Amino acid sequence: MRLGNTTVISVINLKGGVGKTTAAVNIAATLAKRQFQVGSVMKPAKVLLIDLDPQSNASLTLLDEETYNSSKTIVNLFRHEFGRDDTEETYDLDEIRVTPLPDLNLDLIPSGLDLFDIQDELAKFQRYYLSATDILFNALNKLRETDEKAYTHIIIDCPPSIGLVTLNGLSLSRYYIVPTLLDAYSHWGLNKIIERVNTLKRCKASCAVELLGILFSRVDKTANLENDRWEKEFKNWEKKAYYFLKEQYKSSSVPLAFSTQISNADVIRKAQSEHCPLISYQPLNGNIRLAKERHQKEWDTLVQEILERLRYKK
Repeated sequence: MRLGNTTVISVINLKGGVGKTTAAVNIAATLAKRQFQVGSVMKPAKVLLIDLDPQSNASLTLLDEETYNSSKTIVNLFRHEFGRDDTEETYDLDEIRVTPLPDLNLDLIPSGLDLFDIQDELAKFQRYYLSATDILFNALNKLRETDEKAYTHIIIDCPPSIGLVTLNGLSLSRYYIVPTLLDAYSHWGLNKIIERVNTLKRCKASCAVELLGILFSRVDKTANLENDRWEKEFKNWEKKAYYFLKEQYKSSSVPLAFSTQISNADVIRKAQSEHCPLISYQPLNGNIRLAKERHQKEWDTLVQEILERLRYKK
């Protein structure tokens, strides 16, 4: 599905611990510092980060205990849809939308632990005019209609599964990114993700989501021999994967993996402890500040590569 001129990207993986939420938060934040051509003028980006993961790590990265309100999360949207009839309006996401940091054009729709319970209820959801996979899209359309300033990008942090909550994100997305580790199991589960996404597209004609790229994250860049070995194994898998993606990748000249790899860095955890993405982190210690600048360059390079792929695919 398309949401006006907004570029919607889901970040997904079946496994936890692969840097999925870190990627979603820092891609969104780095995009939010960019400017984009709108007609003949350059305008600042406006980014919306949607936390669909019940573990709520993206929300807790950006909100501290005082600003995080567990009663105002994405759960409210689904609960409202379960209880309303077709004569009522859909839920207004403006009720739960927050702007966590004053230095970023970044809004957040937080998640909550009660989202764990939503999955089972979605499986039983029946509505004459509304599919269980279109609840989020329906609400975002209403938000777009009432918001004076449209989003340039929406980034969705999905749970580590491809259940109905994740399908709400994928159904409205134009692209998806899969963060994974560079190790013996780097491509484990990727076939299943591609297979499930392709099944969604076959069953839902309005869904046009495509793989934008696979992101190697939390990489130990000192382990050169091991990294070379796992990259070769990934390349062997990649050759087979093009068969499953032949409609999206007309040739194997476009690599499935981003060339930018995100290193495993302690400074990310320091930024998270201050409830901010890396780009907004302002450490006082000089060594930590240098580490932050080095690591932020990786995110800047990744976002540039993402934007180049988006231009290529248009």
